[in-house]
Amino acid sequence: MSGGMFRRSVRVWLAALVAIAAASCSHKDLCYDHSHIVELNVIFDWSKAPDATPRTMVLQLFELDGSHYNRYEFGSTKGGIIRVRAGAYRMLFHNGDMENMVESGSRYEEYEVMTVDRELLAPIGRASEAPRPGDAETQPVRFAPEPMWAGNSGPVELARGARGLSVTLVPRPVTTTYTVEIRNVENLQTAPDLGGALTGLAASYRPCCGVPSGESVTVPLDMKRADDRTLTTTFCVFGHCPAGREEIHTFSIYTANKWYYHFDVTDQIHDPADPGHVRIVIDGLKLPSSTGGMDSSVSDWTDNEIETDIEMN
Repeated sequence: MSGGMFRRSVRVWLAALVAIAAASCSHKDLCYDHSHIVELNVIFDWSKAPDATPRTMVLQLFELDGSHYNRYEFGSTKGGIIRVRAGAYRMLFHNGDMENMVESGSRYEEYEVMTVDRELLAPIGRASEAPRPGDAETQPVRFAPEPMWAGNSGPVELARGARGLSVTLVPRPVTTTYTVEIRNVENLQTAPDLGGALTGLAASYRPCCGVPSGESVTVPLDMKRADDRTLTTTFCVFGHCPAGREEIHTFSIYTANKWYYHFDVTDQIHDPADPGHVRIVIDGLKLPSSTGGMDSSVSDWTDNEIETDIEMN
């Protein structure tokens, strides 16, 4: 090939490359056409939960067929502006940034927030097992949920090219506060470390239908010595039973020197004076002294219920 022909071939080859690049650029511009994206101002109205203290808020958008579209998290509890593909959506929302809770489910009707696993004896720093009530022997053991506010909304239509779009979402409290008080406790001053547990609680919450959900779980509880004769603990629950089931609820006390106590508190949970703040009262408990009872090196646990006269209020 002569030098002239070679130079002409190179020019033709370069021209072809330029043409291909130009065509690619045109195609790329079309891919970045954002005319189908709209801005939506999300506003959280806290009128139904004026005392709420969430750290962040989560919004989940779902297509009308139930499939998941996108997740948004707002650093401000007032909301903010998001960019969304034009279309119709249903919305689920709840507070975020919760240490012991996770989100699960990729469809609208399946999406839920649930608690994570915890050792039954974590409140007394042990990893071993302990005797559990017969009806709850196989229940998973989970953290108590953190306070949660949630709701659902939609369907909402976001038209292509629309401006000034906004939606107002109203979170409501979906967890209930429980307080357990054990009065007239003997040997509390000298008793070893102890923890509590409550059975038959809902593992999760499903905001699409506003009900407790999932399996029944046992929740370990950190007990506080309010004074020399009183033990208390306060915690949140999604519900005392998952939707559609009636459970027996047993409150247990476990001590570091391996004594345990089981109390049936079902009636106090199912028929509370204030459903918004359930109080469980146990009157009278004789704990082993740190200088007596079972030694922590002994493998077997001792049930002291028979020797203790308990009045349930």
